[in-house]
Amino acid sequence: MKLLIVNLHLEIGGVETLLARMIPLLQKQGVEITLLLLQNKVNQELLDAVTPFCRVLHLKDAFPYTKGHLRKFFGQEFDVVFYTIARALLVGSWLLGRADYRSTKTVLGAYQTEIFCQEEKQNYYHQKLVRQLVSQVIPPSSIIFGNTAGRDHHAAKLGIDLSESPVIRLFVDVEKYTFKDRSSLPRKKIVSIGRITDFKTYNFTMLPVIKSLVAKGHDVEWHVYGDGEQFDEFKQAVADLGLQERVFAHGLLKYSQFEQVLEDAFLFVGSGTSLIEAAACGVPSLTTIEYAKEADSYGFICDIEGYNLIEPGLDKKVFKLEEKIEGIFSYTTFEYSSISQKCQGKSSLYSGNFIINHYLSVFENTKNRGVNTPLSNIHIAKSMISFTLMRIKFQHNIV
Repeated sequence: MKLLIVNLHLEIGGVETLLARMIPLLQKQGVEITLLLLQNKVNQELLDAVTPFCRVLHLKDAFPYTKGHLRKFFGQEFDVVFYTIARALLVGSWLLGRADYRSTKTVLGAYQTEIFCQEEKQNYYHQKLVRQLVSQVIPPSSIIFGNTAGRDHHAAKLGIDLSESPVIRLFVDVEKYTFKDRSSLPRKKIVSIGRITDFKTYNFTMLPVIKSLVAKGHDVEWHVYGDGEQFDEFKQAVADLGLQERVFAHGLLKYSQFEQVLEDAFLFVGSGTSLIEAAACGVPSLTTIEYAKEADSYGFICDIEGYNLIEPGLDKKVFKLEEKIEGIFSYTTFEYSSISQKCQGKSSLYSGNFIINHYLSVFENTKNRGVNTPLSNIHIAKSMISFTLMRIKFQHNIV
């Protein structure tokens, strides 16, 4: 099978580390893989991890987007293309259409709560087009979700039946991490690792929590690792609250330094695969809720049944992050060790090579019964104008 994967970039993020784990395993199964990145943002360690197992292409090298050049650029027609984000779906479908690759079938990977079902705010064309492709063109059997909550959310938002959409839980190479007993550590350093972006609202809602904890006499620090379009806004919010000596925005993290930055951490707060990886290291991992307007949580990952951990609107008890953090401050050594071990136990459920076979079955099914999704020049031009207008309004806080 010839597989094209289209992703936004290859910086540290949940989807990117997932791809770094998937690509070698798929290649061992005989899949010929090409990875197309829309942006030039690349983490060298992740790049080094995938380049022995796939070709890596960059969108900038696809110019001038003529049929002849694109056919040389891609080098071949693909059986399946796997899109991990809405922008990848639009740009990739247009490029393959320009190359006149009519046999390449489309698979979507929906790993964020609203990645392919964002509401058409102010009638943005690109959002409308994505919703149309997902609800009317791409069959549910070719849309992969990371959990049932994401699938149900898309079904409700789009008003369609997605019961045939495969749910393939995220998998993490937990075996590479070393469990560390942290019961004797000072309960001071909290760590979060992930992109600073709109759906990870905890980056901002946690700031008043830290301020309140300090006011109550807790000697606490919050170390945030990651980049994103809201990074500068986050740093300004830290300054506005006078938390420069308590909250530290470190920026991008080298993947090899993951365990190192957790060495003296007593608590992890966040979402995505980093929650699981931190738990594998023995750090109690406290969930956040995507898009939440308040500093809310479903609790520690070990206390949550199933694999839906961070999606909004789950039928689970909701806690205040401040309440859960204050609770762990008062844990005895035994209680702390217990929650640490339970979180590590939960992380072990995300390991397993059989997951790759599930992906392969979806790709094979789509190859035989899926659809091609070519987009025209008009589609992409209107989408790019729409997206640019949305970004300008977002940057200038225009409602």
